[in-house]
Amino acid sequence: MTHPADSQKRPRKYPFEKMRISDHSILDTIEGRHNCRLCHRSRKFFCYNCHIPVGDLEQLLPRVLLPLKIDIIKHKKEIDGKSTAVHAAVLAPEHVQIHTFPDIPDYRDEPGVVLIFPSAKALTVPQLFERNVQLQIGDNYGLPHGHHMGTLLRRRMDEIEIPGQDQAAPNKRSWDLENLPIRRAVFIDSTWNQSRGIYADERIRGLRTVVLQNRLSQFWRHQRGSPRWYLATIEAIHQFLLEVHVNAWGLNSNYRGLDNLEITEGFHQLAAPLKVQAVEGDEDLVSRMSPYNGQYDNLLYFFANMYDLIHKYYDHNDLISYRRPI
Repeated sequence: MTHPADSQKRPRKYPFEKMRISDHSILDTIEGRHNCRLCHRSRKFFCYNCHIPVGDLEQLLPRVLLPLKIDIIKHKKEIDGKSTAVHAAVLAPEHVQIHTFPDIPDYRDEPGVVLIFPSAKALTVPQLFERNVQLQIGDNYGLPHGHHMGTLLRRRMDEIEIPGQDQAAPNKRSWDLENLPIRRAVFIDSTWNQSRGIYADERIRGLRTVVLQNRLSQFWRHQRGSPRWYLATIEAIHQFLLEVHVNAWGLNSNYRGLDNLEITEGFHQLAAPLKVQAVEGDEDLVSRMSPYNGQYDNLLYFFANMYDLIHKYYDHNDLISYRRPI
């Protein structure tokens, strides 16, 4: 199985090429700062405390509609101004909420809630959609005896074994916004060690956990001890929604925005039988339940802009974050 790490041997490609991300050059023209209309603090693009745009950006930013609710649980030691979690709340305000631990909802009695966390019993998104695939647990993920991936995740996971093309075929059930197997997804925004402490909380400990397909992070900030596939929060949200959408409504065969994202080959194998040939005139269709054609790409609006700015001043290969182990 080909892993995205293998592509590092080839010349670097722009990761967001052909994605449906709105033109963010307007951000480069903004001078000075503006006061948040709620807390009145001085901010550049958005208030990372109130999760709203500031100045004229309120009318200019793209708005993203999601198929489900997203809750982000932030560790109190996470620096608000450096977290990418707020990007989701600003760009998809109808569907995203941020909570600071330990002030979080009690999810124990709410149906359809999953936690994005690599526990020992984590499922993949295709499994939530009743597809016959399973995690590849060969040799305990290479972990020392007595450890499991929920307590010591030190190497990448080639997540998917496909028993056979027929067995891994999509479920024939028809999905819509009302009957998805997930109604709310909870993400933890913290370091790996902090996230394990949050996961121990009884209000979320019993939730079904979900693990994402491996994808190399494009985040420029280095987190000590984290591998290259440890995604920034906004990248993880985009990856999760991508997987949900493809498994529910398919993948537009004309969409090329995934070409440079360096997602593990397992994703592409599972997406292959879900590709839908666009009929003439529908090549650019991006309705909420049409095959994936970049519907959630604008979640990376601020992320892509900052990536471009960082790479304007620094060489990609000189940044420690991109030289992390795979």
